[in-house]
Amino acid sequence: MEPSPPLGSRPQKAVMISSAVVLNIIWWMVMIAAIFLGATHLDNCPLQPWIPIYLIVLGGASIFALSLTYSTRIWDDGCPGVMSYCCTAFLHFFTFCWIIAGTIWVYPVYPPNYISGDLYCHKTTYLFAFVVTTLVWASMTLVFVCGCCCSCVGVCKAVRAGRRLIPNRYSFYGALSEEPPAGDV
Repeated sequence: MEPSPPLGSRPQKAVMISSAVVLNIIWWMVMIAAIFLGATHLDNCPLQPWIPIYLIVLGGASIFALSLTYSTRIWDDGCPGVMSYCCTAFLHFFTFCWIIAGTIWVYPVYPPNYISGDLYCHKTTYLFAFVVTTLVWASMTLVFVCGCCCSCVGVCKAVRAGRRLIPNRYSFYGALSEEPPAGDV
């Protein structure tokens, strides 16, 4: 029988899980709104006609990728599991590339003309695409910086621990102290 985890780690795990669930629900709502706004105002952005399409595809690909990510737990073994992981990885890569394309379409026309005419863009659609794109880049930057910091801390800990594990002529492999052993080795 395996020992139960320490009581101190259970509340932290519950907070992390509930935070992840809340963030996922918010992201689902934002992506559904993206699909709705893009489809509703598909012809209301002659200045950059790709912006509504960007919102529709981003919303659809993100929802499909999240659904597939959740369902990979069902197909853990065998060919369906491998196919599920491959499709999920492809969808995440596609979504990342699509965000880059959306950045190229959204940012150069800032600020657009919101008044109906030859070259205008529907205000809500454009601002939604602008805010979503900006938040995605900000969150990816935050995750990247936090990942680099955690990696640096891990490397420093490994180097520090390695110095204690490196043998010298007075110790043996795996010794944890700097004191020489009792006998001559």
